[in-house]
Amino acid sequence: MDKVLIERMSWTEFEQAMKETDVVIIPVGSLEEHGPHNPLGVDIHAAAYCAELIGQKARVPVAPVMPFGDARGLLGFPGTVSIDTELLRQVLVAYAESFIRHGAKRFLFINGHGGNVPALAMAAGDLYDKHGCVSLFTEWWVTLPEINPDWPCDDHGGYFETSFMMGVNASLVEMSRAQKPPETASLTAGMVGGKFRGVRIPLPIPLDKRQKMGNMGRPPAGASEEVGKAMIDAYVDYNVGLVEELKKIQVAT
Repeated sequence: MDKVLIERMSWTEFEQAMKETDVVIIPVGSLEEHGPHNPLGVDIHAAAYCAELIGQKARVPVAPVMPFGDARGLLGFPGTVSIDTELLRQVLVAYAESFIRHGAKRFLFINGHGGNVPALAMAAGDLYDKHGCVSLFTEWWVTLPEINPDWPCDDHGGYFETSFMMGVNASLVEMSRAQKPPETASLTAGMVGGKFRGVRIPLPIPLDKRQKMGNMGRPPAGASEEVGKAMIDAYVDYNVGLVEELKKIQVAT
């Protein structure tokens, strides 16, 4: 396979690619704030960048990134765009079904935004129920702590996410604008940082009602391209192995 990015293939090249494999990688991002120092497209760039590297190593086609996700809790920050979970679910199913028409039977979604998880889980179930297709999805901030406990990935726009973005494209990060988030990004004195008694709980109140900074958790100070590239390498290698396992799963013919 000479090309992996579907948008750079002709239709005949994609037709040939589907004769070589029935796997398609679909990156899914979000346009949302990540603090004053990161671009709005962190989740878009991260998902698309990793998906392309995975596709190159695994030699499977990579679809264009879905740039919008469910980011309703961040809409108070200018530039953020949000799609309702149910609509996102329908769009992801329709997106995959276009490839199913021409031979795709397995999908790996590379997710760049936590708010997309419910839609991805439902879409994966829909694709199996309707077409017998197997769909998996991964997120770097979930995968990496399991690979290396030194990478807890416990922030939004903080040290780890900023490092990851620097590994993707350091020119888009303005560290001179980075600020430590307020100590009390909380609803009550006992509910700090989205946790109560150390246990994380969902908070349905928009972030801008709790703090004005945007980035949360670990401060971005010290973030580095070197750390980001190491994280990206580990995440990509994991997903390349996952693609090989995905190929072994029995699917409907």
